[in-house]
Amino acid sequence: MNNFFLIAKKAFLLDSNREEDLPIPIFKSFFQLIEENLFFIVLSIFIIIAVLFFILLLRKKKTGESSEKEPEIIDPYKDALSNIQSLQDQKPVLSAKPFVFRLSEILRIYVERVFKVPAMELTGEEFMREIASHTFFKNRYDKILQEFVDQGDRIKYSKENSEDGQMNLLLETALHFVKDTHKKLEEAKKVASNSQT
Repeated sequence: MNNFFLIAKKAFLLDSNREEDLPIPIFKSFFQLIEENLFFIVLSIFIIIAVLFFILLLRKKKTGESSEKEPEIIDPYKDALSNIQSLQDQKPVLSAKPFVFRLSEILRIYVERVFKVPAMELTGEEFMREIASHTFFKNRYDKILQEFVDQGDRIKYSKENSEDGQMNLLLETALHFVKDTHKKLEEAKKVASNSQT
């Protein structure tokens, strides 16, 4: 009993050299902390790696899809010639109106792609105004294109049946236009490249 009172009088129990009643700090080494929390650390690292791997897969898939979606660049000149040739070789031969609509579409797509004129959205008159204001077409092809548009409109909107000769003439006009414009553009490129060197 005597010992109990002696101990109770002291303000400290664990350290006889310590005279203040402050909490005893508990220090753990870095390696002890890692060892005690190893499961959570490994789990966290695994989750981070899995998320990064998933993000990498998504990016790879997106770049794969975008490269697949990029259309193959087709030369407008070759495409126009090919389309005119397939229209010419088509069996059975289209009747006059569908033939002229398709030929006009081929020509307008060519003009749109090569000369950046919104040809597909324009009426015949608007198309001719756009062509007349374009620097490449000034004093060139006015009569040919005007004749093509007029003749095409006559066939498209006429109730009469057109002759094969008219359709062949329109086909030859479109073919001449595509080949001649391509030739002139190539010549202009050569002149420009020669003047730069």
